Parts: sequence; C-alpha cells; structure tokens
Amino acid sequence: MTHHPALPAAPAPIDPGPFGARLGAFVRGSFPLPLSLVFAAVWAVGATGLFAAADGRAEHWRPGWGTVVAAVTVLVDLLLLRTADDLRDLPYDRRHNPARPLARGAVLPRDLYALAAAGAVLLLLLNAGNRAALLLIAAQLAYTTLLVGAELRFGWPRSDAVVTGVLLSSPVQILLNLYLYAVFLHDTGLGTGSVGRAGRQVVPLLLVIMLAATHHELARKIVREPGPHERTYVRVFGLRATVVLALVFAAASAGVSLAVLRPWAGGAAGWWGWLALLPAVLAALAARSFTRAGAARWPVAAVAGYLPAVFVCHLLIGLGSTS
Repeated sequence: MTHHPALPAAPAPIDPGPFGARLGAFVRGSFPLPLSLVFAAVWAVGATGLFAAADGRAEHWRPGWGTVVAAVTVLVDLLLLRTADDLRDLPYDRRHNPARPLARGAVLPRDLYALAAAGAVLLLLLNAGNRAALLLIAAQLAYTTLLVGAELRFGWPRSDAVVTGVLLSSPVQILLNLYLYAVFLHDTGLGTGSVGRAGRQVVPLLLVIMLAATHHELARKIVREPGPHERTYVRVFGLRATVVLALVFAAASAGVSLAVLRPWAGGAAGWWGWLALLPAVLAALAARSFTRAGAARWPVAAVAGYLPAVFVCHLLIGLGSTS
C-alpha cells in the first residue's frame, strides 16, 4: 500500500482569524473570484450556445434563468474542484508552494472539508428541479470524492503521474458538460425527445469541449526547461512533442466543431460556424510566439484566453444561428 511520504511540519499560522476570514484567504489565494466568475459564465453560456447551434430544433435560443443557474453551478463546482485539488496537493505545496493558503496555514483542512460539504448541498438544491441535471451533478460530486479519497488515503495516483492524473480527472469534466447539456434540453423543452438521439448528438459536442480542455491542460504546463520539481508534460513527451500535441488538440477541437456545424454546406449554424476556427488560430499564434521568441513558458495570455475564446466563439455561433 502506498502512502504519502511524511509531510514537513505545517507552518503555524499567526492568528488565522475566524472561519469566514480563513475562507476569504483561501478564495483570494487559490480561486480569484472575478476571473472565476467570468470563466464560469462563459463556460455555461458558451457550451449551451454550442448545443443550440448544433440542434436545429432550438429555434430562437437565448440564455435564460436556467443558464444563470447553470453558470452559478459551474462557479460553485469549480470552487469545490479547487478545494479538492488543494487538499490533494498539500504535501507537494508544503515543499514547493509554501505561500499557498492551505500550505501556509491561512486556511485549515477542516475548513475546506466544511466548504466542500456546504457547496455540495448547495449544488444539489440549485438543481433539484431538473432530475437529469441533479443526477449528473451528484455523480460528479461522488466521483470527485472518490478521487480525493484515493489520493489522500492510498497516495494514488502519485502526484508526479501527470498523464494518469488528467485521465482520471476527465470524467469530472465530462459529467459537468453533460450537466450543461441536460440543462439545455430541459430549458428548451427538448428533453422529452428521443434519448438515443440526444445521446448520439452530444458525443461530438463533448469532444469539442474536451479536446479544447486538453489543449489548455497541455499548454499551461509547457515550459522550456522544467524546474527540479515542476509537474509538466514536457517531462513525459519532450518539449517538441508536447507543443505538437497541444496544437493537434486545438485543431481537433475546431475540426470536430466544424464537422458538426457544417458552415460550408448551409448547416444550422450558417456562416457563423466558421468562428470555431478562431481559437485554433490563437493557439497556432501562441506556438509561433513561444518557438520564435525562445520563451521560457507558453504565453500566459494564450493560456488564460484560449478556453474563454472557445466558449465565446460558440456562444456567438449559437446566438447567430438561432436569431
């Protein structure tokens, strides 16, 4: 049985303050709220825009209160995932990122467990009126709990097994995007149609998002010369192969989107569908800049902007194709 190695002694915080202050320190240090709000909103409306553009039945689709609830759900869910990651990464952060809130003792593990429990209850209450969405969120919370429990109890997967870690985490994103699809079907009244049709249609749409997310995951860890303890796919694949893989996933995401929307053949999205190419172009420009400039890391703006660009482009496609 594999266990975490003995932890360095946790730093004793100097008066960490009451519970609310400790949670505030965690949010400020690990989950910057303004950026997280924007990202959750564009994820919810962008994914829903993609679903609307691909489904010719969704005439005159516009974001509504259901989309607002979905955006709040995504925001809270991302907060809980950040909480889970910080708990899992505590041994690593105490050694290599001691300024993080949990590592330095500004927030305590029991605070994050309480936050996770309260957040899970809130997510279930928010989605109690949509049975399919409720079940998907519940499944995602249960799966995340199992992942965290396995790492905390058994030390598996190892913290340096980055490929295994991302593969095991993929169902978390898949379930969250399926949740957004369930919200879309419920809000547009399309959920009463054929389950088989919905299942066949959602697979390529999930691929669009998951391939884009994989590009982001690779790109944010592309570094020319990894530090001694830095977690990066460059250690696994090498620098050149990691850059190529990142570009392949960005191109594949755009390609699947175009194959679904078929803007060249008068598909449901019309000419708006060509906007799906824009994020791949941005990724290619980032690769060109990284390679030609000999930069130490993949451009930060490209890392931060790629996924929002994917979602904003698909929001515009959805709005344009259903106007």
